Amino acid sequence: MQPILQRIFSVKKEEIRLLLLSTGFIFLLFASYAILRPLRDTLGLEGGDTELKWLFLATFVVMCIASLASMWLSTKLKRKNYLNAIYLFFVSNLIALYVAMQSIAPHTEAFIWLCRVFYVWVSVFNLFVISSAWSLLTDVFERDSSRRLFGIISAGASFGSIAGSSLVSIFTISTTSFIFASIVFLCLALWIKWLLIREASTIAKNSNAFLARFQKTIGSSNPFAGFWLILRSKYLLALLAFILLLTSVNTFLYMEQMRIVKELFPTREARAQAFANINLIIQTLSFVFQIFLTAKIVEYFGIKWLLSLLGFVMGVGFIVLSYTHPLFLPLVIAMCFRSVGEYALVKPGREMLFVPLDSDAKYKVKNFLDTAVYRGGDALSAQIESAVLKFGVGAALLVGAALSFLWGFVGLYLAKSYEKTKKA
Repeated sequence: MQPILQRIFSVKKEEIRLLLLSTGFIFLLFASYAILRPLRDTLGLEGGDTELKWLFLATFVVMCIASLASMWLSTKLKRKNYLNAIYLFFVSNLIALYVAMQSIAPHTEAFIWLCRVFYVWVSVFNLFVISSAWSLLTDVFERDSSRRLFGIISAGASFGSIAGSSLVSIFTISTTSFIFASIVFLCLALWIKWLLIREASTIAKNSNAFLARFQKTIGSSNPFAGFWLILRSKYLLALLAFILLLTSVNTFLYMEQMRIVKELFPTREARAQAFANINLIIQTLSFVFQIFLTAKIVEYFGIKWLLSLLGFVMGVGFIVLSYTHPLFLPLVIAMCFRSVGEYALVKPGREMLFVPLDSDAKYKVKNFLDTAVYRGGDALSAQIESAVLKFGVGAALLVGAALSFLWGFVGLYLAKSYEKTKKA
């Protein structure tokens, strides 16, 4: 394996162990989340699909509170202890949910409320655990090594998602058994994190300076401070609109997914397998795109196609869905286009948009977009979709198409602004 890694991926000999630990760390976290995601979507239907808009709103509120709490915590704890606190907090939560799922009888009012809590919790879990993991990796790797190795580590994320989705898809076991498996993966990830930091310190040019970074607090940044930076910049306002439209398209398609799955799959187990199968297809295709196509698309077509192509494709997809509802295959195809396009095209394009910003603005604006704007967009678009749905499913899907086309045009505007800013 060592000669292959060194020859094909330009991995230095001293980096191999660090790369394997980092990839394993990301693999375990994404496998843990990939198990919970189809369970979240399944349990979210226990109270009826009409209340999903309120779950989105609750997620937004809890996300804002959790962001403020985590930023306060970062000023009180050393960096290494902060990361441990985040992971141990979510592990303890997951254990409590595991016990509650076993103790409360299904189909009762108490169980429905537990399902609502689980839905919101998993949505918050995803943001904090995955975001903090990548923050750790940016601390561990230098600029040169990150350019060479982050692609391989990202493949570990795809493999983890494939593994977690496969477990739910293949095995017909209880919800609590899957939650227990997720707990195991999360605990293993916490152990790998400790090995990762230790290994990174041994190969660092200045191991004392490296370890000193983890003895300091992260800072006292306000997660909403980026709001004022955005208001003063047309470029950042366009980026905010791009994020809001992205979340709106995702939400409109997600609501259609929940309607069709609820109609076609009557049992909780069948729904969990359906959600897992969709995620498995998406992650497998995303992995192929990430490895073989994303870099080529950037090289030959530029950032404008990364940011705009998916919007136009999804506009056509929503129109097709309006005529084929409630067929399952067109939905799966649309979900695959949307998710693979976001992972392989939109996500790297979005990150490139932060290049012209200074380091302070990058951190504050990105934090604001990833918490308040992203989850706020989810909540707002869920309310809009619910209001439009009163005129019929077709009307909701056509509004989704209009939002998608607008998203594509905003992507083109951002790409042009990015090129001008880069030249300035």
